[in-house]
Amino acid sequence: MSNSLTIIRKKGNKQSFIEAYDETLKLWPVPYEELLIPTRFGDTHIIAAGPVDGEPLILIHGMTFSATMWYPNIEPLSRFYRVYALDTIGDLGKGNVTRMMKTRQDAEDWLDDVLSGLNISSAVFAGHSMGGWLSLNYAILAPEKVNKLVLFAPAAGIGKVTPKFLLKVYPALAFPSESRIQKEIEWFVSPSFQPDEKSEILFRQFIVSGLNCVPCQRVNPIVFSDMELQNLSVETLLLIGADEVIYNPVKMLERAIRLMPNVTAQMIPKAGHGLTIEQYEKVNEAVLSFLAQR
Repeated sequence: MSNSLTIIRKKGNKQSFIEAYDETLKLWPVPYEELLIPTRFGDTHIIAAGPVDGEPLILIHGMTFSATMWYPNIEPLSRFYRVYALDTIGDLGKGNVTRMMKTRQDAEDWLDDVLSGLNISSAVFAGHSMGGWLSLNYAILAPEKVNKLVLFAPAAGIGKVTPKFLLKVYPALAFPSESRIQKEIEWFVSPSFQPDEKSEILFRQFIVSGLNCVPCQRVNPIVFSDMELQNLSVETLLLIGADEVIYNPVKMLERAIRLMPNVTAQMIPKAGHGLTIEQYEKVNEAVLSFLAQR
């Protein structure tokens, strides 16, 4: 196991990255604590909020974002749950990566280690984009550890990602510049979305992170087979923005409804891939309603 792995680019500035991260974290409207949980892939950074005796809820962010992205959602969730917002190991968050995740099994092992380090046997899992894929993968491989599942525009998993995704994302990742990353953001969100001051701070973190960091993980978000989705017994809420761009949202919802036996699927109007930020009030309402059902 190597200790030389890092998300910081060769000419990247770690301090700028940390400062941008902490600036977004100031947006969190609730008390929180930061944890470091050792795993076989390195130390995972977690932002924890909510009652310590509440039912555990694991949040997993989208690729090249971080746990800070949940600032519009954390207050209602942390009223009822002990929320653990993870920085995915090897992605653009805090923590230390010592071994690269490469496979579906690695992704399961990482989350197993996180739960073990938190001393919890199961939790509600909720994830956005790549975080949605990681959550869905975990529910398929370790269903006994997932009490309920919330998917916000999961990357692949249920629907095939359009080739246009690579054309929009790869240049910003491989040859980062402020303008390329800004164009990536504008492509992801709905044309009707008008960023406010808070979302601009998050998007600034996204830009600074992209300029100074690069993901250090190689898990490929595949589309799961019909059988895997049909066998998924976990109660699932699937939320997709009506203006989603990484796949056809209608076809994606249709496949989920056709195959997944315990899915509640909903389209969020006037939202793109960043629905948890773009239409956070509608998203929060849908999530709380789903989680309240017993």
